[in-house]
Amino acid sequence: MARSTPAERFAAKTTTGPTPAGLSTPCQLWPKAALDRDGYGRFWIDGRYVPAHRYGYEQTHGRIPAGLELDHLCTIRRCVADDHLEPVDHRTNVLRSTGPSAVNARRTRCVNDHDLTDPAVVHISYPPSHPHGMRKCRACARDRTRRTREPQLAPVATLPARTTPERTAA
Repeated sequence: MARSTPAERFAAKTTTGPTPAGLSTPCQLWPKAALDRDGYGRFWIDGRYVPAHRYGYEQTHGRIPAGLELDHLCTIRRCVADDHLEPVDHRTNVLRSTGPSAVNARRTRCVNDHDLTDPAVVHISYPPSHPHGMRKCRACARDRTRRTREPQLAPVATLPARTTPERTAA
């Protein structure tokens, strides 16, 4: 009996899923039993596990260029449909996601409702720990600085009224 090829084994594992908005083809879902801890499919080939979406993409489009990673356009991690995957740099992949960095990058108003799209309102700092910069609202930063510079006086408790003992006439 002939052994099936990796491509045949790969195709036998996928099932058709939903068709996401903006995409013309349905997702090809990897079985839940073969997912890693992050929700991506794992495929056994050549004595080791490889990410299933990477294997599927490389079978159709060739090697993924160095420095790029695959972004799931359908946002479903277990999808291995090659037309739902796009090679992008790490920053683009992160900013397209729903993580905290992406959510903050898409914000247009600060917590105090200042406009974060106006360059006069936003200060971008470049400390060594943030090589791509951080957006900071100038008005909020100014208020925060003023609060820290003001002397912090402890509240004074009111003392009870002093009463004088009454003297008796002797």
